[in-house]
Amino acid sequence: MAATVVLVHGSFLGPWSWSDVTEVLERFGVGSVVVDLPSGFDGVRGAAGDLHDDAASVREALDAVGGPVVLCGHSYGGAVITEAGAGPHPAVRHLVYVAGAVPDAGQSLTDLSPPPVLGVRESVRWRPDGMLELDAVSARQALFHDCSVERAEQAVALLRPSNPVIGGQAVRAAAWRGVPLTLVRGSRDRMPELVSRAVPRGEVETVVLPTGHCPNWSRPDLLGEVLAEVACSTG
Repeated sequence: MAATVVLVHGSFLGPWSWSDVTEVLERFGVGSVVVDLPSGFDGVRGAAGDLHDDAASVREALDAVGGPVVLCGHSYGGAVITEAGAGPHPAVRHLVYVAGAVPDAGQSLTDLSPPPVLGVRESVRWRPDGMLELDAVSARQALFHDCSVERAEQAVALLRPSNPVIGGQAVRAAAWRGVPLTLVRGSRDRMPELVSRAVPRGEVETVVLPTGHCPNWSRPDLLGEVLAEVACSTG
């Protein structure tokens, strides 16, 4: 019996970013749960949460599944699963970081960010309600450049605001210190890799896909196969 895969999206994204991956997992006979992070809620959907609220939402999902679970986080979602799976949570058997941030306890995304350099970076703007919006042109160049034009535009139309506080919040514990992990990287990723120096890279399984920053959107077939393999071997 395969483990259940719990999927956590990145900032500015949403559960929609996992829609095709869940279909691939289903074809492999692997169940999945997609968590909707409250840090992306705006005034229409409800008050925006922060990183710790996001982690609490993931823990609620883990409690509901019971286990065994492969906990997967994309981009900012990596920081969320780092805190959510800590303890370690009894349901979590394996962590998968998809182009994900991997902070250590006490570290934030800001702590892991390299100095600004020339090149493709996310460009954001402030909204009147205090939330951040990702610029559409920036999103096409930084996140969805390896997608078809139609596929990229579909994603850009689904982007949502994000709570700016999450970038400076430190995770309170690091699940990867007690749980096996896999790093999934994109060979065409234009975003900086936010992985703590404390992570023993030489001892960690690393899978490289021919994708940009969002393989869950550009190549869900490849990513779904990777996750299914981990889930089946874990379960």
